[in-house]
Amino acid sequence: MNELPDIARFLSGLPGFDLLDEAQSKTAARSIQIGYYRAGSIVLQTGSDNHQLHIVRSGALELRNVEGDLVTRVAEGDCFGFPSLMNESPVRNQSVAIEDSLIYHIDGKVFSDLRHSSERFDTHFIRLLSDRLLSRPLPTKLHGAGNRQVSQLISRSPVSIDASANVRDAATKMGDERVSAILVTDKGKFCGIFTDRDIRTRVVAIGKSGETEVREIMSTNPISIEIDMLAYEAALVMMQKQIHHLPVLDHGKLVGMISRSDFMRIETEHPLYLVNDISKQTSVQGIVDACERLPGLIASQVSADATGEQLGKFVTTITDAITRRLCRIAETELGSPPCDYAWVAMGSQGRHEQSAKSDQDNALLLSDSVRTEDDAYFKALAKIVNDGLDACGFVYCPGDVMASNPKWRQSLKVWKGYFHKWITVPSEKALMHANIFFDLRCVYGDTPLVDDLKKSIRKDAKRNEIFLALMAKNAMNFQPPLGFFRQFVLQKSGEHKNTLDIKLHGIMPIVEIARIRALAAGEVRITTRNRLRAAAKAGELTETDAANLIDALDFIEKLRMEHQNRQLHAGKKPDNHLSPDELSPLVRQNLKSAFSQVSVSQAALLNRFHLA
Repeated sequence: MNELPDIARFLSGLPGFDLLDEAQSKTAARSIQIGYYRAGSIVLQTGSDNHQLHIVRSGALELRNVEGDLVTRVAEGDCFGFPSLMNESPVRNQSVAIEDSLIYHIDGKVFSDLRHSSERFDTHFIRLLSDRLLSRPLPTKLHGAGNRQVSQLISRSPVSIDASANVRDAATKMGDERVSAILVTDKGKFCGIFTDRDIRTRVVAIGKSGETEVREIMSTNPISIEIDMLAYEAALVMMQKQIHHLPVLDHGKLVGMISRSDFMRIETEHPLYLVNDISKQTSVQGIVDACERLPGLIASQVSADATGEQLGKFVTTITDAITRRLCRIAETELGSPPCDYAWVAMGSQGRHEQSAKSDQDNALLLSDSVRTEDDAYFKALAKIVNDGLDACGFVYCPGDVMASNPKWRQSLKVWKGYFHKWITVPSEKALMHANIFFDLRCVYGDTPLVDDLKKSIRKDAKRNEIFLALMAKNAMNFQPPLGFFRQFVLQKSGEHKNTLDIKLHGIMPIVEIARIRALAAGEVRITTRNRLRAAAKAGELTETDAANLIDALDFIEKLRMEHQNRQLHAGKKPDNHLSPDELSPLVRQNLKSAFSQVSVSQAALLNRFHLA
């Protein structure tokens, strides 16, 4: 296979596959079959058997569950199909190409052998499977397309064929016109629709001849819609009837056809589209220009009833894409790095919990083979990435916790020493660092370096009760703003007088509780919700307490999102300062209940971790 070196290089840059050694990578590359799918094509069908791992080389797909809800979208470098492969079960979600896509298919037996031969590779996919099972369907509301008319969705004149034509001619015309469905007419009158799926299931699967007339295979009397109807009405018809193509008529005359991909063409409020644009940029300015859309995209997701968890993943997905692209641009400009390294995100980006207002928290983790003279390279790389993130709206960290600071640009050995000292000889500054650095996650580069560091952290933290007790005490600095008689405690002066800092005193207390409980359980999971679930599973929290804290976090994050959305619509910079006057009496009461739950959990934390 002439493409083998290119495939091997591509695989080696993917999360999970970068954990394989050279021989294992070559084995994976040699097993790959390449498939090309036009927009609208189904790659995996719900209920079918799956014997391959699928990797998007280029293009994009959406995964929908049996109810038609959007579960996730996957783009270049993403894997899908692994849940059914790992569980040896039928496919749960239908995978449909939403743009022309090139897919690599890895044989399931090879995938299984790789998991058995590499513990880290296996762990990566187990965690990926856990995250997928815990994920919720993405919002399906049509933000940009809903108020348009159907006529605005039609991208071309109708592609049709006479009912007397044979299947071979229909398939040839569909290929020439690059469509996945063709309209059928009889004496000029619209009478049916013929699709790629019909070719697979009604012709090839049952051995029908290519000479069979289309009229024998087509779907007759298909559902259609009038051209003057609204786009949201068309969307409802397609969702309710579970159809992918909808012929459009003008007083009975065929004028075109719309499909789900037509909605996707103008429905750009999902990070997939911005991520794709970012990945194509070759300059920092190009990335900055692309990111001008971000505030509007965030606002549209809030309007679409996205949850706080979903919005956090939305923004973090984009920040990760920006970071990776900036690292590649820096490498192109500076040349190959002198040693292995990992760009590490921390804080809210590390936890996949960024909001419309997020600053930077990042670092560089370098191989122990790094030399003193190599720092000039990494200093220059850090400057390009940090400056680029700031230009894109992710402002410099006020505390200078960034890779541009030489203190946070160190070898693995030094980083292990940092954490060991913070944990075993805790100080006030160590506790402050713990709030940020325990959320570390590899965004770009050598993932095994980060895994090695996490292993060391887990070992030191789990057995150090004094450190955990001091962290619990320090967490009390983030008290929910409730006074006597459950009254809100508002800021008394300054720019944000009479408001609540809903991040500092609402979200951060829950983040702190989750971090400490998870560390005590020997877990270094990243997201707050997963930390709470892991702590409950390990007995550090009751299932009820974990669920209550997750519910409180969901509610508080929702209020923050709505507050920031109002600011974005008003042309203001988003912040975390919420006035109770913005809330209805019922919402204020529910917020007080959420704060009370956090206070109870903080008291339990102090009781669990106390200094003798």
